[in-house]
Amino acid sequence: MPRNSRLGLLGAAVCLLFVGPWNADSALGQSKSGSGPAKVQNLIVQMGDRNFTIRERAQTELARMGIAAFDQLFGAMRDPDLEIARRAQYLIRSVEIEWTRPEFSDEVNAYLNRYGRLNVENRRSRIGELARLHSYDALSALCRISRYDVSEVLSKEAALAAAIQFQNAPEDEKVRISEIISERIEESPRVGPSWLKVFQQSLTDPEAAVAQWKKQIKEEIDLFTTRPALTSQQVVLDLVRWQVDQLRNQGKQQEALAAMQDVILISVKFSESELLDLTTWFLDRKGPSVVGELATFHAQNKPQAEGAPIAGVFGENPSLLYLLAESELVQDKPAKAEELAEAALKLEPDSLDSHYLTARALNDRGTFRWARNEYRFVLESLDIMNGSSMLARLQLADMENDLGDPKEAADIMWPWVERIEKQFGPNNPLNADRDETISKFMARAYLFRANAAEKRGDLAAAKKDIDKALDYYEDEADVLIAAYRLGKQDDMWMAKAKEHVDHTLDFYKPFVEKFQKQYEIFKQNSRGDDFMGAQGTQMAQYCNQYSWLVANTYGDFDHAIEVSKLSLEMQPGNEAYLDTLAHCYAAKKDWAEAAKYQRMAVQKMPHSGLIRKAYFEFVAKCEENNIEFEAIELPNSPDTHFPEYKQKDKL
Repeated sequence: MPRNSRLGLLGAAVCLLFVGPWNADSALGQSKSGSGPAKVQNLIVQMGDRNFTIRERAQTELARMGIAAFDQLFGAMRDPDLEIARRAQYLIRSVEIEWTRPEFSDEVNAYLNRYGRLNVENRRSRIGELARLHSYDALSALCRISRYDVSEVLSKEAALAAAIQFQNAPEDEKVRISEIISERIEESPRVGPSWLKVFQQSLTDPEAAVAQWKKQIKEEIDLFTTRPALTSQQVVLDLVRWQVDQLRNQGKQQEALAAMQDVILISVKFSESELLDLTTWFLDRKGPSVVGELATFHAQNKPQAEGAPIAGVFGENPSLLYLLAESELVQDKPAKAEELAEAALKLEPDSLDSHYLTARALNDRGTFRWARNEYRFVLESLDIMNGSSMLARLQLADMENDLGDPKEAADIMWPWVERIEKQFGPNNPLNADRDETISKFMARAYLFRANAAEKRGDLAAAKKDIDKALDYYEDEADVLIAAYRLGKQDDMWMAKAKEHVDHTLDFYKPFVEKFQKQYEIFKQNSRGDDFMGAQGTQMAQYCNQYSWLVANTYGDFDHAIEVSKLSLEMQPGNEAYLDTLAHCYAAKKDWAEAAKYQRMAVQKMPHSGLIRKAYFEFVAKCEENNIEFEAIELPNSPDTHFPEYKQKDKL
């Protein structure tokens, strides 16, 4: 007798209503009573039986088993028997997994809270946040997501997030990482968990793992071109990124370049922002030649605009064109690089916001010569009192100060300072008509000039300028730190400096302590990242300012560490906050922790002069005190490839 599929589907729905939600509690109960893989498989087969009663009974039994049957049922969703596949899908979709776990930290559980009720994009965001935590319980959570998230794409992304974050784990962590993976994925047949097993293998046998990974990449690229719903370009990119990093760690740069080239063909549908990420990654992995190939690929069959050095998106987008210029520069082709950079500067002449943002990006990449050109383009295009012009001027000055040239920073600010003091009067720094932003900018301008005076040994001039800076904005932390530093050479000045420092600490401390208590309540209630919204960002800034000031002057260093860590809980991975935490540990002379967190900061901002300087100082302290620490090699500025480059503090 032919099977009545319609009745079967209706019966499945009725059955689900009868048994109720399939949740972790039922799974725990069933796991105790015992339901081995053989029994699960037998019931799955019975869901395809010709007898309706047998099909219903099998489905009911599988529903009662709960999560213990998840792995095999997930595979059954693609069973060639459509009845089995439909019923398995019903069961999988009805699962209610308790994502938070008592063994996880409050921070990890905050990201897992309500995970199952979020849409795909929000779940993807939580995966990214967990990956940035770089902790054992975050790894456990990522493994759990890879095993149980019903989205095949998110399962893969969680697996890759875990592999990429922990691929460079030190030897003493590898055993525990392997144990966590085994505990969490068990014998899951899904693709994501299978990738975690390859990653697990890479911890002890990296060469064999790379061979396995190459096979996975080929299969995933084929899947991307044939059944894109089961994967994504981000998954393919992350797979390749993992392989490239492994090959480079093994000294196989040519093979790594070949792996990068595999991505070019699938980049045809990339958005401009995705191409920016890809091009940046190529450069960061020492693949400048691949950048040229990528640009040529996207120029094919595209019209070339008049004056453009290349057709396609690389000739139209200034950020991409600058990255192409950088690729030529680091291959020691400075003339070609300058030609491309000049063309990039001429793009979008009426979009000054674009030029400002481009300058910031160039600064971050260490291409300082081109950043200066972009900042100055903004300055020369606007009135000196225009808000955008003021911001660009301060950013340019900050860049020069960070690179060790406070005199140049002050010179950049001074035409504007003179204009302000002419308008408001030099003896009336607290004029009510001037807004707070101008006061902050004036304070930093005088700070730069004070730093220059201190650098040349003119302490009297430095004190005079710090006084002016304090008049303009007393709560500027860097000004207070400079005042305290000068006070170490003058007892009378130190008393004055401490008065200002105490005043600012007294302002921040009540806010910080209140926030600490509120945050503890938040963690107990597991309210996730809904906590405080924009106010939370402001409080994270307060926490950072307080900790930075204490770390570089005086106070309760242990409390500063607590508060600094709190700011990082609110904004995980923030490079400025990592820099602060490192300085908090340095204040306690805990050089191992200081070097550890400064390494994390400098990896995110490798071209910041001040962050690099602190990193080398803390590593040197580790060496002086016989503290074991694995140092990293920092990239040089691309500007070092210009022929006229000389080793100066400026770069």
